[in-house]
Amino acid sequence: MREFKNRRNPILPLDIHIPDSEGHVMPDGKLYLYGSFDDREDVYCSDKYHVVSTPDMEHWTIHDVSLTGPDIPWYNNPDAPKYPGIDWSHPTPFIQKMLADAAAKGDDMKEAFEKEDEEKPPLLFAPDCIYKDGKYYLYFCMSDDSEGVVVSDRPEGPFTDPVQLPCGGIDPAIFIDDDGQAYYYWGQLFSHGVKLNEDMVSFQEDEIVDDLVTEEEHFFHEGSSMRKIGDTYYYVYADMQRGKPTSLGYATSKSPLGPFEYQGIIIDNDGCDPESWNNHGSIECVNGQWYVFYHRSSRASQQHRRLCIEPITINADGTIDEVKMTSQGVGEPFAPGETIMGYQACGLKGTVLHRCG
Repeated sequence: MREFKNRRNPILPLDIHIPDSEGHVMPDGKLYLYGSFDDREDVYCSDKYHVVSTPDMEHWTIHDVSLTGPDIPWYNNPDAPKYPGIDWSHPTPFIQKMLADAAAKGDDMKEAFEKEDEEKPPLLFAPDCIYKDGKYYLYFCMSDDSEGVVVSDRPEGPFTDPVQLPCGGIDPAIFIDDDGQAYYYWGQLFSHGVKLNEDMVSFQEDEIVDDLVTEEEHFFHEGSSMRKIGDTYYYVYADMQRGKPTSLGYATSKSPLGPFEYQGIIIDNDGCDPESWNNHGSIECVNGQWYVFYHRSSRASQQHRRLCIEPITINADGTIDEVKMTSQGVGEPFAPGETIMGYQACGLKGTVLHRCG
């Protein structure tokens, strides 16, 4: 466990990279953040999760490892059920471009994506977590497109007793409505949703609703996240309206399973780093103030993504104004003459020369 005090972006210590953050205020009144954990040079994420918590948006605790990929019994198990992720039979414009670019290079991207690789490490991709009836349920996905759920008595874990869910893809999201009904969401380019059974670890496959939000209609790329404000459901996700999924956008509905109407962009991290590519996060109300939790790339890499936070406003008509990335985050503005470190810069333009001596 590690303690850290800070209110400016990026929020966490520079060697702690927790992207894809889902923020939830849990019954103890603290804010908990559940995300991936970047610690590799070659790919996103890693084979472990760390939960982060704070009582006041200033004092942060990075908890010990809550789950590891090797804890999951079905990974690299040839006898485990297999569920497809991307639907190659319904190629979106984004997939078509990827396939065309790969074909021009002589590559078969579809084959590369679907190839079974026994040596591939058990990477844990973006998770989400919810509390119900004294238990905390952490929903996760892995690099083989499998999805599952683990349980703990504590919001920070450790989480145990993995159960594989009957679906494939990435970026699960969990939401419990006012009537106690839980809903599960996931997907890339096309999203899916379904009611969870009372046990919180199963659902009926024939009740899955497909295409809740899509690339063509809602600019959906990945990173599902669900919240409810008043009587409106907010589907937040990585939005590719501007050509690549550096934005967090949202769509709204009067039903947790749609139909959803596209509303716009909440924040765009394009320009935070020369290699900035994706975004993934959530919104949450903490002590009466709504915030957007997102990530920014660092170190001239698509990896090494860092947690950042900005306050947002829910307008009277239910819309959310787009906000800019800031260095101050949830803290105070920088004072005249105060030093701003390079890693706190939220937008880079042109070329920066570094001179020693």
